[in-house]
Amino acid sequence: MKNTQDVENIIEILAYRREHTSKGEQYFIDRFLSHTTPILSKTGEVIAYKYSNYKPGAKNNVLWTSHIDTMHHGKPDQISQEVYVDSFNIAFVNSTEDCLGSDDGSGVWIMLEMIKADVHGTYMFFRGEEKGCIGSRAFAEEYADELKTYTHAIAFDRKGKTDVITHQQSSRCCSDKFAKKMSTLLGGSFSPCDSGVYTDTAEFTHLVPECTNIAVGYIDQHTSKETQDLDFLVALKDQIIQHQWEDIELPVERKPEAKQDRYSIWEDDYGYSPYDNFILMSDSQRLTWVTKQSPLVISDLIKDLATELSYAYEDGALYSSSYAPFDLDTKE
Repeated sequence: MKNTQDVENIIEILAYRREHTSKGEQYFIDRFLSHTTPILSKTGEVIAYKYSNYKPGAKNNVLWTSHIDTMHHGKPDQISQEVYVDSFNIAFVNSTEDCLGSDDGSGVWIMLEMIKADVHGTYMFFRGEEKGCIGSRAFAEEYADELKTYTHAIAFDRKGKTDVITHQQSSRCCSDKFAKKMSTLLGGSFSPCDSGVYTDTAEFTHLVPECTNIAVGYIDQHTSKETQDLDFLVALKDQIIQHQWEDIELPVERKPEAKQDRYSIWEDDYGYSPYDNFILMSDSQRLTWVTKQSPLVISDLIKDLATELSYAYEDGALYSSSYAPFDLDTKE
């Protein structure tokens, strides 16, 4: 097994069930994020954990992001799970578990290793991404002035082994020039991809010029079939920490555009979860909502719901609407 210590550290992270607001999430935060600074919303909720390693005089101001929570559900008091590794160095869980949690434990691990290696940039570990980008959305609303100081927002939260995302929900989030530069820096088979869905950095596109999402090597996320290629993840980390990021002139070409929030009407009028509340709307309420939306918004909604159903059927059961996840980062 290659790079045993790295693999052991990754497995330790994946062993935590980190459903938003669960005991597992809090135990994980206490174990791995004690050196970071909690970021509070106006209501006093911790929406993220921050570590600043900005190097004065740098040629860029990068915000690195990942999210703490996972798609575990229904057992908020269960803290851990058993993680297995096969002969190909692929991590997995048994079929009785909800998911492995590489989405986004793998991104969290990479960022923790970058901090250890003194990599330039600001690090944000967001909460509640799987519940509707709770942390990043609140951060964008309440810390907009800080976000405007960043030139790039780079998430580690994409399935597979190749993508540097240029579009999220059919909207451009970074320039092709920046995506090509990142692909070169990351090496291997990385290349720009315009089929991203949604993750935390999508909340910043109206404030930060270049926002993207980087593949970290997991597949079949949000199901018990989720796996993580550990060799790929370790190699990606090694590639990232070899660069002196403060000395790299990363392209800044895209101009931030006004935010178009697909789900603001649902949240304002009907409460927290769009999926749950769409079911609860009356016929007249649904008609009113639909007539206010563009064809693209309706198309996105159908796509999101179809993706959720496909994952649920694939895993052998449908989630009940009482805890159906507001999952924008299904990543196809």
